[in-house]
Amino acid sequence: MKHLSQVIITSVVTVFSLSSCSLLNDIFNKTTDNSTLISKEAHNESIKNEPIVVVESVATKKDDPKVETKAEPKEEKVTKKTEATKNSTQNASISNNPIEVKIPSSVINGNWTVCIAMGKATSGDERPYIIFDEKTKTMYANNGCNTLNAEYKISNGNIEFINMLSTQRYCHDAQYEMEINQALANAKAISVKAVGNEYYMTFLNIKNEALMTLRKPNLEFINGTWKITKVNNTNCKHKDFELALDLEELKVHGNVGCNIVNGSLLFDASKANSIMFLDLISTMKSCPDLALETEILMALEQTEYYKKGKDEKTLILCDKDNNIVLELSSTTENYTQKQ
Repeated sequence: MKHLSQVIITSVVTVFSLSSCSLLNDIFNKTTDNSTLISKEAHNESIKNEPIVVVESVATKKDDPKVETKAEPKEEKVTKKTEATKNSTQNASISNNPIEVKIPSSVINGNWTVCIAMGKATSGDERPYIIFDEKTKTMYANNGCNTLNAEYKISNGNIEFINMLSTQRYCHDAQYEMEINQALANAKAISVKAVGNEYYMTFLNIKNEALMTLRKPNLEFINGTWKITKVNNTNCKHKDFELALDLEELKVHGNVGCNIVNGSLLFDASKANSIMFLDLISTMKSCPDLALETEILMALEQTEYYKKGKDEKTLILCDKDNNIVLELSSTTENYTQKQ
């Protein structure tokens, strides 16, 4: 068969190691079929709501005088451009962007879920993802079958992946592997937008066409300690009831009276503003206000969505029907740290 994925897959490797990896740079020399590309505008139609632009890079303009255009040969004696010259021209079209674009490291850093790759929307509970580590400037990804990693450079809205490596597993049900590999191979620039409480990153090719869009929750304001102020729209009379949300470890730790509660955090990539509290366990002391503690634990188990209150000092947790189950207030110390 002639599909690219069967060229990539030469052996079945279940354990990732450098010895089982191969450079993707050579594999991805084949230019992406233009018929699989979609325009940036059409690509962004999948992102609902009015976007607030954080930063957006712009690739080559058609009327840029510095970019060479290859004319149709009229005579047989036409000097063909070497591959090096073509690459040089393409790189110039990206780097000559006159607008200096700076994307904050805190925005790039973290786990991004793939939403669309080469026009194909992802689905399912376990979606492909890309993790950017801004400290080490390394990228780690899963395309639905194989694991990839590479070094990367981002400058003025342009992106470059260096020394891309991949495992060589064969997966008969890999729905997005080829599309994600093509997007990574042809990515020359990125744009990042904020839509509500989420960030969207789009990879663009040399023609400023959208290749792939990824999503990451904007959860910086959630991280920290919160006082429980309302339970099911009823004021909480205990000022020492509080929850600590640790996004790095995806853990929750809380004091709901005389008992301590611990559990895990989960963010569903298929839902906007998703947050869930799983595997909740609590000490079993007999407390004076045990009924309220039980109500708080039930509210946490019912939580599926979050939203900001009047400002970042207030966090509202809602159930699957968007009914408010808990209202939290940021501690003074916690809010100071966020500023």
